[in-house]
Amino acid sequence: MIKDDSSVNTTGTDTKMEILNATIELIREEGFACATLRRIADKAETNLALVNYHFGSKEKLIAKAIGMIVGTFDDAFALLEDESLMPIERLKQFFYRYQQHLQQYPGLAKEMMDQSRLILCSQHEYVRFSKVMRTEKLLGTLREITNETDETVLSGMLVQLYGAVFYPVIMNSYLSLGGEEPAQVHLPDLKHQVEMLFSLYFHKYSQN
Repeated sequence: MIKDDSSVNTTGTDTKMEILNATIELIREEGFACATLRRIADKAETNLALVNYHFGSKEKLIAKAIGMIVGTFDDAFALLEDESLMPIERLKQFFYRYQQHLQQYPGLAKEMMDQSRLILCSQHEYVRFSKVMRTEKLLGTLREITNETDETVLSGMLVQLYGAVFYPVIMNSYLSLGGEEPAQVHLPDLKHQVEMLFSLYFHKYSQN
């Protein structure tokens, strides 16, 4: 691969994609903690100056990589389109499949939560992130389940659901790295946790 600054003018797009792909591969293999700019540059077989040129900062590079990773979760988002399932079952299956994908990338759930400041403080990043996350489709599914019309309430519910789904994945990731399970706390498997969440969170709607 080209390693000098001439790539900026000749193969800038290719170099940028190589850096992104190297970032994603490093995250998948070793987790976010190991995805330093220098290691990313080495894996992409380019120099640190080009990484900074194309992305400006590690924070922006990681945010872009997260967007690309989540953009590959198509089978999870496809469940939201499955009209053979009741709306509540579509959403439940979506979150379970989403959890499965999150587990393939060590630290992804925590990093997505950490990136919320960057996303919420930038209109451009928020719009891009919402498209990647199919936010409108998720809100529409929640609307079908609850018959709620207040967009603020629906958005709040979606944030709460994501929080309830992300945290167990973070805990599970921590325990898999050798952490000790807190005394008197015995975590069920992730699928069971999604079942519990929906049973409790949507109890009044499932009775209708």
